[in-house]
Amino acid sequence: MKKSYLAFCDIEGNVYKHPGALAAFRSGRRFVKVDEKELIPIPDGSTLYLLPQRYPVEGKNFKTITHYNGNTIWAVSSFLSSGYLRTYLPAYVKAKDAPVLSLWAYCGLVFVGDDFYVPALRIDPDPRSDPALHRNDIELFKQIKVVKEQYPSNSLVRQLAKCSTQYGCLCARNFFLSRYEAPLPTTKSCNALCLGCFSFQKDTGVHVSQYRLTRQPSPQEIAEVMLHHIERVDRAVVSFGQGCEGEPLLRAKDLAAAISIVRSKTSKGTIHLNTNGSLPQGLQQCIDAGLDSVRISMNSPTEEYYTRYYRPKNYSFKDVLHSIEVALKAGIFISINLFFLPGFTDAQSEVGRLCTFLDNFPVNMIQTRNLNIDPDYYLDSIGFEDEEAIGVRQLLKLLQTKYPRLTLGYYNPPKEEFGVITKVDW
Repeated sequence: MKKSYLAFCDIEGNVYKHPGALAAFRSGRRFVKVDEKELIPIPDGSTLYLLPQRYPVEGKNFKTITHYNGNTIWAVSSFLSSGYLRTYLPAYVKAKDAPVLSLWAYCGLVFVGDDFYVPALRIDPDPRSDPALHRNDIELFKQIKVVKEQYPSNSLVRQLAKCSTQYGCLCARNFFLSRYEAPLPTTKSCNALCLGCFSFQKDTGVHVSQYRLTRQPSPQEIAEVMLHHIERVDRAVVSFGQGCEGEPLLRAKDLAAAISIVRSKTSKGTIHLNTNGSLPQGLQQCIDAGLDSVRISMNSPTEEYYTRYYRPKNYSFKDVLHSIEVALKAGIFISINLFFLPGFTDAQSEVGRLCTFLDNFPVNMIQTRNLNIDPDYYLDSIGFEDEEAIGVRQLLKLLQTKYPRLTLGYYNPPKEEFGVITKVDW
């Protein structure tokens, strides 16, 4: 493949190729060069972001470039479409007064010839969030009207209509288009103050990606939406725990009631819960009612890093581990939603702790999700300095080899696919 060249932008956001500067990337806090074989054409539906008051770094001698043709330039990055995992960060140096970046997962971006390339890989072939499926807004608005007329008093339907249009939530769109997975946001409050929370930020200078729901749906409203989706969709998934809400287990009693209503009428569909795992007893309530699967989110298997990111209120990392034990004992399908940040997640010490965690807690799946946060803000906040990393691709290979029954992916699978392992050559 041709050589990769540095991409940069002017302060208006116009992107250019630097013809005299090879590309560089970042792994954690380190600048690195990357073999062009690890680059792929930018996936359809990905977007570009300028990085204000951050200057690009070239790949020959890792020198900072602040100007081009006499004009100030800034670094540029890509935000990958769903189903892709980034392997390196954009290479830049911050100005002293650089603002904290918004809540996106910043991936390196370069030119190969005249085309954009990124250091990334497709981690899950499931097409549910592929941009090609989400371009028919006429059909979306038609179906929103139909469903709202069918359930005129259901507040959850109204919330999902807002999510699908104002926030562009692909999961909410899929609900109205009767396919794949339907989201079930239910809870206003939360028991954590996550650094990267999409729906609540206080004194960080970062704007939320979406506002938290203001009305909590009743168990009957929740069950109505669940049944609507399950009755219309083959291999349907309905999921508690979404970006526009707090922690769903704070309403475990109501969630369990909704699950019971659904399970009294049908055994079809996968009832799933996304959670921080803070309330083991609440999780048990949902399991007893008929929950099929759970996904517990973690930024790290290291307690100190976990606590500094989640900033839990009235729970601890030990409660999270207890919830995993509850799910394992119950025999439901359990995923870890592991937030990936290149140079941190694949750092040697983190890899060792992740393997120890998997030895002690043999979960079914790791969902490899790009962490949406300013990389420097994150590393500074959790107190991670610098360490040799093995590489994201190498980490995936290690996990696939060491834990052959572990699924690696991106999405919540339907129960018909529980335990299905797809081997991939990373």
